[in-house]
Amino acid sequence: MYRLLVGICGLAVCFFSSAVAFAGDSGDDGKANSNHSQIRLVVKSTTDISEAADLVAEFMKLNPEVLVQYSKVSSTDLFDDVVNPSGRDGAADVAWSSAMDLQIKLANDGYSAEYRSTEEGGIPGWARWKDRAYGVTAEPVVIVFNKRLLREDRVPKDHAQFLRLLTDHLSAYQGKIATYDPELSGTGLLFITQDVRVTAQTWKLVAAMGRAGVKLYTSSAAMIDRVGAGDLVLAYNVLGSYALERAKHDQNLGVVFPSDYTLLLSRIALIPRSAGQSELARRFVDFMLSREGQTLLARHSLGPVRDDMKSPMPDLVDAGKALRPIALSIDLLTYLDQAKRRRFLKDWRDALRER
Repeated sequence: MYRLLVGICGLAVCFFSSAVAFAGDSGDDGKANSNHSQIRLVVKSTTDISEAADLVAEFMKLNPEVLVQYSKVSSTDLFDDVVNPSGRDGAADVAWSSAMDLQIKLANDGYSAEYRSTEEGGIPGWARWKDRAYGVTAEPVVIVFNKRLLREDRVPKDHAQFLRLLTDHLSAYQGKIATYDPELSGTGLLFITQDVRVTAQTWKLVAAMGRAGVKLYTSSAAMIDRVGAGDLVLAYNVLGSYALERAKHDQNLGVVFPSDYTLLLSRIALIPRSAGQSELARRFVDFMLSREGQTLLARHSLGPVRDDMKSPMPDLVDAGKALRPIALSIDLLTYLDQAKRRRFLKDWRDALRER
C-alpha cells in the first residue's frame, strides 16, 4: 500500500491522489493517513504533478518503504529553499527545475551534492555538470499556430521564414502573435538569449515582431490557450512539452520545430547538500535518468534526454542536426549578472520599438 503526498503551490495541503492509481485511505480532513514504517523523500519541482505522477508512482512501487512528498513550487521558491532549507514542509531531498540558470548557480555555488549517477553512461555530455546537476528531459522550443486561422503558406518553417512572413505579410499577423516577456519570465529570457547566441539575426526578428504588435506573456500555457481559442494565430518560442501535450486534445493546434535550429531545454535535477535522505535522493535521480523513468516522463511529452533512446516525438527525431541543446554550463549564469541582464533587456526593448 502506498500513498502520494502532494504539496500545491507552497500551501500546507496534502492529499491522496487517485489519479495515479495508488491504493490507500484518506482521512476526513483530506490528509493522507501516515505510515510510520515508510521513509519520507521530499521532492520539490517546478513540474506539474500531472506530468510527474507516473514517475513518482512507479518509483514508490519499486521502493514500497518510501513515501514521496512531491511539491510543485516556483523556481525562485525552490532556489530559496535549497539556499535556506528551513521550510515548514521539510527541506528538499531532490530539487528539479526548468530554471536552468538557477539550478546551475546552486551547483556552482556549492549547494548541490556531488553524485555520479549510475545512469551517467546514457546521458549526453551537454546534460551533465560536474556530477552535481543532471538534465532529465530534452524539450524542444517551438512555434505554435492555429490551423484554422493561419493558411499553410503563412506558417513559418524556420526563423528566417518567420522574419520574411512578418515583413511581407504583416497584416496576417498584426496584433495576433505572442512570445515570452523576458523582463518578467526567466524562461523567456533564457530562450531569447539563446536565440541571440545562435544568430544575431534574432534582433531583426524581434524588431519585426514589435512592428506586428506582438503580445507578451509569462508562460507557455497562457500563449497556447490564446492560440487554441483563436485570439492569436501564432506564438513564438513556446515550450514544446506543453504544446505537444495540448495538441493531443486540440486539433486546431499546430506545432512547428524550426528547421534551421530548434532549441532544447532540459529540466535539471540536483541533490541539495542539505538533503536529509541523500541515499534515497540518489536512487530517485537514478530512476529519473533510467530508461524506465525516461519512458514514463515521455508519456507526458517530456522528451527523453538519454542518447540511447529514440524520442517518441517524430518531429523531434526528424529535426536531427537542427537540434541545439541548451547545455548545462557556466554560460547559463551570464544573465544572472544584473548589469548584463539590464543591458540585454534594454537592447530587447529598443529592438521591439524599432520602426
